[in-house]
Amino acid sequence: MRFSIDCRYIRERPSGIGAYVEALIERLPSLAPNDEFQLWVDPRARRPLSRSPNVTESVVRPEANSLPTLLWPSRLVDLSGVDVLHAPFNLLGRGVRCATVVTIHDLTWLLTPAASEGLSVATPFQALFYRDGILRALREATRIVSISEATADAIALVAPEARRRVRVIHHGVDARFRPAQTAAGRAADLLGTSEPYFLVVGQNAPSKQHGVVIEAFAAAALGGVRLVLLQRLYASGRLARRARELGVDDRVIWKSGAEPDDVVALMQGALALVQFSRFEGFGMPVLEAMACGAPVVASDIAPLCEVAGGAALHVPLEGPALAGALRRVAAEPSLRADLSARGLERARAFSWDRSAAAHLEVYREAAGRPAGA
Repeated sequence: MRFSIDCRYIRERPSGIGAYVEALIERLPSLAPNDEFQLWVDPRARRPLSRSPNVTESVVRPEANSLPTLLWPSRLVDLSGVDVLHAPFNLLGRGVRCATVVTIHDLTWLLTPAASEGLSVATPFQALFYRDGILRALREATRIVSISEATADAIALVAPEARRRVRVIHHGVDARFRPAQTAAGRAADLLGTSEPYFLVVGQNAPSKQHGVVIEAFAAAALGGVRLVLLQRLYASGRLARRARELGVDDRVIWKSGAEPDDVVALMQGALALVQFSRFEGFGMPVLEAMACGAPVVASDIAPLCEVAGGAALHVPLEGPALAGALRRVAAEPSLRADLSARGLERARAFSWDRSAAAHLEVYREAAGRPAGA
């Protein structure tokens, strides 16, 4: 069989979807050595994406989230002879004749567009773009991969007829996310302080509620404890102003552009990872932190509860509740030790090898079924 995978999220900067696609293409060619894999490659990606003999790569200049992706995907890459196209980032373009698999990470752009990147003059147009691609995926994809049961439930509410085509496949966790082998010291070097800290990881989007975390950190009044925000982009002026208004700007550390091993070190050394998201499809930082042995404090939304599996300290979406949780974790070593042990055990349930094998099974299933069946 011949499978085509859109890998354009693999670029010069890290992203959750990019890491997901990288994990798949690292494993799929060796799992199916008699099949062929065609990869769509962004010109900014470090090449080759794969050195496997059953892989070919096609450079595609338009970005993943672009009009050509929606309007004429079959003009971007020659899909003749392809059995299945995998679109791993929510969107399905028009006119694809072969069987298709689309990964739905979440429905935020469909249900609450402003929570994705905030309100701007571009938001209505972005919402139309994503709505078109997501709804086509729900309506036309031969098979839909959902990264969590929570996302599958959301799909069932929006498009009940699509639920029978959904297959839930959890992400795995990279082997570099593991407990520190020696006493913590790397994190202190990275941060320039040996004080204990809470860690927040992720894009500064409204759905992540980083502003609420800063407010809860201020309300917790934890002397001698820092808050570290590790973001893909540098902290927004609004967040920095809020920290100043609350009088904690000297206790907040902003980090950006960290190397992968630095992220691991920061997770290993944290009092806890804090993920207070209002919307998520999965919550990779929660899984990665658990694999590092870091305690996790998370909101009680369904995807984060699913991933943590009872191994995190969950709190309702209220600032005072989060402040109380931060106080508890900072003050109770026994709680931290319990969360760490449970998190390590829970993280063992996730595997990229199993995830890749499940994706291959879905590809084969899609190849043997007509669209909509």
